Amino acid sequence: MSTEGPLQPMLVAGLTQSKKLIKGGAASSAFIAKDADAKIINLVAELCQVHGVPYDETKTKKELGTMCQIDVDCAVCVTLK
Repeated sequence: MSTEGPLQPMLVAGLTQSKKLIKGGAASSAFIAKDADAKIINLVAELCQVHGVPYDETKTKKELGTMCQIDVDCAVCVTLK
């Protein structure tokens, strides 16, 4: 029996991978950077609405990059189911 806390959700960073996961039904939620290009925000928000994936637009690209534990800014990421 493990003494560790609950598992952290797995995050996948990047527009292309995020789009695939949202369309394929593997994403449980999405994060869209509020300072991302408007085309990206609109595209991902629409995909999320069509596929019933909740999304959050409250973080910046820098915050998402940190959240995904990568050394660069990130415009979009998703959590896996």
